[in-house]
Amino acid sequence: MDMINGRGIPGNALGAVTRIRKMEDGVNPDQSLVAGNQEQAEDDYLSSLAKKLSIAAELAAQRDSRHSRKELAELATRIIDRLGGLTYSLAKDFYDSQLPDTQDREWLERARQANGFAKGKAENPFKGFSREQLSLIVYDESGAFTVSERRAALAEKTELHNQWAQHMIEKMNVEYQQTRRNDSGLREILDFYNSLPPIEVAEYGNHEAQIMMQLSMHEVEWPEFDTSLVNMIANDWGAREKTSLEPFDRMDAGTAEEGVTE
Repeated sequence: MDMINGRGIPGNALGAVTRIRKMEDGVNPDQSLVAGNQEQAEDDYLSSLAKKLSIAAELAAQRDSRHSRKELAELATRIIDRLGGLTYSLAKDFYDSQLPDTQDREWLERARQANGFAKGKAENPFKGFSREQLSLIVYDESGAFTVSERRAALAEKTELHNQWAQHMIEKMNVEYQQTRRNDSGLREILDFYNSLPPIEVAEYGNHEAQIMMQLSMHEVEWPEFDTSLVNMIANDWGAREKTSLEPFDRMDAGTAEEGVTE
């Protein structure tokens, strides 16, 4: 069983990911064997991270169904603290050099890259992942991802959020200049809010009520709006995530060690 600090991936969850192969009549057995081996190799290459994300989604659904919104908010706060607060800071050197006890070469390489990213010496291994995938990694506590991996996912998720926020601010500014209202932008923000995973919705608090209140107002003066909801979009929603990433080292290559064990 692959482990991080003695925490394993549940065996029953692994069974949630299955492979289905169609066998067609009239195929030469030798050709079928070769094709099967090729499919197996490709499947094994893709399945390591894909399985983890599938399992993480399953575990997240179970978690969200068991906890109230308040409990999810408290859990999210504890998780973010472990990834970037005092809990992380006290054991930073350990976490930034942590490698999983596994024979999975793909995972080992990704964990090494995440450690390098934490030290400013490598690209983010989760660059280009969707926000949903990144959220699964950040909030997963099964031991399927190292702390550096989860922090790297959090960094990429924060970057995506910042890009979205900047886009929305510009879009709403244009809308207001044209219509003196922001109905379209507000509804788009509400749709975005409602599309977030339950644990993130809980973490961000009662923003839905604030958006609905803005929508219910017939007139919204831009200066007041600019200092309330737009600031919430650009700053408040990403504040917790950005703060948790402050300790990301950008050390000089001559003084920082990779900390990779074999």
